[in-house]
Amino acid sequence: MPDQNILISSTRYDVGALEADVKAARQAMDFGTGVYGHSLSLPRASDIEPSYREHRNNVPYADALELCPLFAGIFHGFLAPKVSFRLLRRTAGSAYSIHDDRDMGEHIVRMQLPVITNPGSLFMIQKDGAELEPIARRIAEITRSGQPLVFDYPRLVQSFGEWFDLFTLEPGYFNLIETNKVHTLINAGTTDRVTLAIDLLRNDWLDDWLARNITGKIAPLPPDKLPAGTWEWSALQHGLLCHPRLQLS
Repeated sequence: MPDQNILISSTRYDVGALEADVKAARQAMDFGTGVYGHSLSLPRASDIEPSYREHRNNVPYADALELCPLFAGIFHGFLAPKVSFRLLRRTAGSAYSIHDDRDMGEHIVRMQLPVITNPGSLFMIQKDGAELEPIARRIAEITRSGQPLVFDYPRLVQSFGEWFDLFTLEPGYFNLIETNKVHTLINAGTTDRVTLAIDLLRNDWLDDWLARNITGKIAPLPPDKLPAGTWEWSALQHGLLCHPRLQLS
């Protein structure tokens, strides 16, 4: 895993070509068909490591790689078993619940490559040394208050800024993120955000590729640089934050 919360690739892919591949993939199958209504699984089932072919992240399959030359090149260029290869859409004015990816396991490497984004889209991740209990306590306080879960960035920082950093993820770069920490992706913009998410089984080839290519660092966004915009959470928490030990009264 990265020695800081987010590392980025040294190479940037052609954003225009990535956007063209998104458009082509959507002609084969739209996001609403995929899991949770915001996922598009690009390969065919036979391209995925057998034990993961029926995983909810992968079905249904769009079988769209032949329509997407850059995505196909990225897919086949990784000489590691593929667990998942999908586009994820986060609609305008929404956010994932605050969650972790610990269920993924240590043997899977997850990377994201933003394709279509906007200035109001930020990635939020737990700071080094931040404890989970006060985060869960604050979530419980907000939930019990009965207030609408409509946030802007000033309210977010007031509520959670002690424990989280916010990052801008530029399109065209791979991001290796320490997703065992609690995190979320927020889209406070007025347009949808689309990212390519790749899960690979760790092997020697992949470890070498990561060491050579994922070398850049990203600084957190300063509080005075936060964008405008609002979003609404359907739920504030998921995963580790829902553990019974953290259900605080």
